[in-house]
Amino acid sequence: MPTIVPRYLHLDLSKHVMRNVSRFRLRAHTLKVEAAAWLEDGSCVCDQCPGEDEHVQNEVHALLFCQDHRVCELRKHFSFLFTPFFEDFSAAQPFLLQQVNNQLVHDFLSQQNKTIFLFLSELMDLFVAGRDQSAADQPNNLAEGHPPL
Repeated sequence: MPTIVPRYLHLDLSKHVMRNVSRFRLRAHTLKVEAAAWLEDGSCVCDQCPGEDEHVQNEVHALLFCQDHRVCELRKHFSFLFTPFFEDFSAAQPFLLQQVNNQLVHDFLSQQNKTIFLFLSELMDLFVAGRDQSAADQPNNLAEGHPPL
């Protein structure tokens, strides 16, 4: 079966955007759900959402449900990406309240424009802000074209 290279790798995007989109796609990020998988006492509850509700901070939560004011402002800025897919989305409420099916999320992420990748990159920037990314930003043998150790 032939390997299909992701479309964003063929677009004229900065290395920073490509790295952030790759991190999102490969779960190589610092969202709580991933961090909790590696830490014995790690919590996967979103630390960005205001209020008492405890939501799992995963990719779908970050994309559509997180109610952090910075994430909501980002969604408002990119609202034209959301409105064709989500009826409940508006500038007054730039987040969803009800779960959506996986196909709808897939369709949203498969939009045929490069702006979706700019949104994903900025979203990843918001969620990694203030967290130690030094290890993730270091080159490794694979990135340098050398075989793994």
